[in-house]
Amino acid sequence: MNYKQATDMELWHGCQQDDVKAYNELVARYIPRLSRITHNIVKDPFVTTELVMDLLFSLWQKRHTLQIRENVSAYLFRAFKYMTIRHLRNALPQTIDIDALEEELPAGTSDYRLRYREAEKEFTHKLHQLSPQIRRTFELSRNENLSYKEIAERMSLSVKTVESYMVYALAHLRKHYSNAECLLLLTLGCLSI
Repeated sequence: MNYKQATDMELWHGCQQDDVKAYNELVARYIPRLSRITHNIVKDPFVTTELVMDLLFSLWQKRHTLQIRENVSAYLFRAFKYMTIRHLRNALPQTIDIDALEEELPAGTSDYRLRYREAEKEFTHKLHQLSPQIRRTFELSRNENLSYKEIAERMSLSVKTVESYMVYALAHLRKHYSNAECLLLLTLGCLSI
């Protein structure tokens, strides 16, 4: 078989007959195209390579049971689409309701509950050090999830003023917390950028 001139389907039939050269030619044809598409979505070259290689290795592993009847290219791109979606879905951070987490803490973790309550109390205290208008802007953004434009309309301010208030509020809060405390507040959703 002339592997360079063979169709994808001929190469696939060769793979099913354990022809490693046919498999290598398929890999050589599809790695660049799959990598280019994935890199545009994932943006991480290492993850891109992993996903492409996983799919192509899976193709070799399933060569005796997998039925591709008409179009190898269509099968690969469809399988790759689902693999990429699964990767992106698994990469999403899990969110946990802090109240539910507190209820599920084992009995010996009252120290964590105490620290959480103290951090929450301290955060509220620092928040109340802001002027009422800046504090209200911050609360509308973080507690009610309003956009800057919506806040500006509700408070009769310009969007630029709302942005300035948010920058000031975040800077004020960050100034009073260490990096570890900021990480905790970011986790709790209080101090997101």
